Amino acid sequence: MPKKKLGEMRTEAEEARWFEENQGRLLKLFERAEKEGALRVGGKSVGITLSKKTETVQKPPSQKVMLRIRTDDVDRARRLAAGKGIGYQTYIKMLLHAGLDREEKVRRRV
Repeated sequence: MPKKKLGEMRTEAEEARWFEENQGRLLKLFERAEKEGALRVGGKSVGITLSKKTETVQKPPSQKVMLRIRTDDVDRARRLAAGKGIGYQTYIKMLLHAGLDREEKVRRRV
């Protein structure tokens, strides 16, 4: 079965899965674009940063965290994530990120 290209994705879940499966490949493309001087920096983060110290493209740092989450909430996250075709931990991280962004915007207005 041939590999699908990003433009061939039909659903958001397929697209999310494609990005997750191709992170290493995308990082290499970003690094090559940076070397060729073709890297453009936009206003929105895409999960890859350009280090000002080393001038290299890097994945953002992450930290393992242990949380106790109610069983019914984990079950709901699993069900909703399955509907999107992604893992429940990825889904929870997406929700956390969106919630933190929303909270920051509310606090800035106050």
